[in-house]
Amino acid sequence: MTIGPKPIQSVKIRLLFFFLLAAGLFPPSLIGADPVAKTGLARGEYSNFQPNGDIRRFDGESLFYDIGFLWFKKAATSQIRFFKKEGRYQAELTFETKGVVGWFTSYRKHIYKSTFEIIDQGSRVRTAKFQREVIIGDETEQTVNNLDYQQGINRWVKYKNRSLALQKEEPIPNGIIQDDILAAFYNFRNGVYGTVKPGAAFTIHTIPEKGFDKMSVKVMTEKETRLEEDSEEWRQPQELLLDIKIPKEIFKTKTGNLFIWGSKHLVPTETTVKDYVALGDLQAVFNRREFTPSTNLAVQTLSSQ
Repeated sequence: MTIGPKPIQSVKIRLLFFFLLAAGLFPPSLIGADPVAKTGLARGEYSNFQPNGDIRRFDGESLFYDIGFLWFKKAATSQIRFFKKEGRYQAELTFETKGVVGWFTSYRKHIYKSTFEIIDQGSRVRTAKFQREVIIGDETEQTVNNLDYQQGINRWVKYKNRSLALQKEEPIPNGIIQDDILAAFYNFRNGVYGTVKPGAAFTIHTIPEKGFDKMSVKVMTEKETRLEEDSEEWRQPQELLLDIKIPKEIFKTKTGNLFIWGSKHLVPTETTVKDYVALGDLQAVFNRREFTPSTNLAVQTLSSQ
């Protein structure tokens, strides 16, 4: 992923240094295994699971992931959480490279934050505001979408290095709800788009990004899933395999393709983000789930504009 010519050149130099460093200083023993909480449940399962209901039951949930690529299992960390702040329900996804890997990738950081309206008798979230910020070294790109469904208008702005780069208004089609990736994540887990089962497929309207206004989710069949399970000994037989396509601009990838293994409680246990520019495929492995009242959650603050 790039936001200009300077980061590309810098990453190439850092990558060269990294490969030389890794060849001599990082033996396989440092890679290690991914921790799995010993709760008596399969990974990604939790005791108070509900397949659907009031979506506000996710309030206070945080999911933690370790991100790996190349030889490194924990090159970055990620967290997704649902919380209430100042009377509004919100969700946030963060991704950040760490340590030596962070250094040679210019300490990349992604922050996605949604502010929701609760609709359909509490069963669905609808995005009122969606913010995305991508930081690579000294370069910053931010977009902010404000969705006004009463007037049917999506007002959005784009900033580069804190300076206004673009400002537009676009109509929201009548009868269409444009779910951002975080709204889609929680609505999917609450059965809003339909029953999640092998062979199911869903098309989700989303905030338009460079001509793309839909996400697609296919739940792989039992036969397709078994083929993948046979190649990975640690897979849980009850896990679902999802083939997902999102606008590639969202995560700054070449294709927008994601493959997600999810528990039967619909918690992603492993995610492959295909073709993340300059770094290749990224693997996000589930670390743990925490459930804490919102008042105790430290809220990530986006740069104010």
